[in-house]
Amino acid sequence: MVITSTKNEQVRALKKLELRKYREETGSFFMEGPHGVLEGLQNGARLLRLVVDADTADDECKRLAEKAYRENVPVTELSAQVFRFVCDTETPQGVGGVFELPKPFDVSRGECVLLLENLQNPGNMGTILRTADAAGFSGVICSKGCVDVYNPKTVRSTSGSLFRIPVNQSKSGGPEIAIALKAKGFRVVAAHPRGGVSYINEAFQGRICIVIGNEANGVSKEMLDACDGSVTIPMPGGAESLNASVAAALMIYEVARKKGRLE
Repeated sequence: MVITSTKNEQVRALKKLELRKYREETGSFFMEGPHGVLEGLQNGARLLRLVVDADTADDECKRLAEKAYRENVPVTELSAQVFRFVCDTETPQGVGGVFELPKPFDVSRGECVLLLENLQNPGNMGTILRTADAAGFSGVICSKGCVDVYNPKTVRSTSGSLFRIPVNQSKSGGPEIAIALKAKGFRVVAAHPRGGVSYINEAFQGRICIVIGNEANGVSKEMLDACDGSVTIPMPGGAESLNASVAAALMIYEVARKKGRLE
C-alpha cells in the first residue's frame, strides 16, 4: 500500500530522523539515494527499512526494493509528494534506507587516526570523512561539540564513505581524547596555521593522530597543550588560513605518503 499522507505514523517517524535526539533514541539514521543505500549494503551495514517513491522509482530503485523484500527487510512505499517531505534534498532520487547506527570502533587497533575538535560545518565533516576513507585512515574521532556525523547534510556529503570509515562520536572534549590516545601509544599532532613544524618536514612515524580544529577558532589552547606538537601548512600567499576540510586533506595525504600508502 502506498502512503499518501504526511501525517502517517511511519512518515512521521522517518521525518523525525532529521533530529539527532531521535536518531540516538532509535539507533538509526536515514540515507538518501540508491548509491548510498548500495554502499551501505555492500559494506555490511544493517538496513532496517527501505523507503521507496512509488510514483517515480526507476529500475535501480525497484531492484533494491525487490532485494529488500527477498531479505525480509520492511519496505515503505510513499507517494512522490510524501517522499519529498521525508527527504532533505529538493530533488530526491526515489529511494532511501534507514540504517542501524554503527558501533564505536576500537581506537587502540588503529595506526592513523583523525581527531576533530568542535568541527561545526556538515559539509566540512562529510568531506573530511570521505578524504580519510580515500586515504585508508583507521578511523575518525569527533569530540564533544562536533556536528552530528549522521545529520542528513553530512550523510549526503560523505557519498557513502560513512559506511567504510569507522567514526566515533565522543562525549569527551578534545584534550581528554588526545591524552587518552597518547596513553595508547599515539603521537598526537595538531594542525595549526602558524608556528608549527612544516607538515612536509614532519616524519609522521609510528601511530599518529592528526587534530583538526573548529572552522572559526582552530585548535583550542587546551588541545595544543595536550598534543605532542603542532604542524603548519605553509601559506606563501595572502590568505590567513585554509578551509578545515582542505587542511585536513593535505595532512591526511601527507601522512599516507610518508607511510608509503600512495605508491
